[in-house]
Amino acid sequence: MLTFILKKKWYEKIKSGEKTVEYREFTEYWKTRVYNALISLAPNEKPICILRLGYTKQYMTAKISEIDIVNGKETDLHIDSQVYAFHLSEIKECD
Repeated sequence: MLTFILKKKWYEKIKSGEKTVEYREFTEYWKTRVYNALISLAPNEKPICILRLGYTKQYMTAKISEIDIVNGKETDLHIDSQVYAFHLSEIKECD
């Protein structure tokens, strides 16, 4: 399972449905986490992620329907390198 720590702006956009893709830099840190999250899945099973509002108790869960590697300049990260694009679905707010 992957955990994404989000700033309030992005958390609220995902919660409202305005943002359906979460981006992370294509680094060894994220490569390891993505690999570990995917290796334990059954065939055709979608990974689940936790979307946490900062380091508070407030969070949502979502299924990751697709993972792409895209140009970071075309994302909300605006960086000149490749990034992971995690396509989110079935987003649920938790207590």
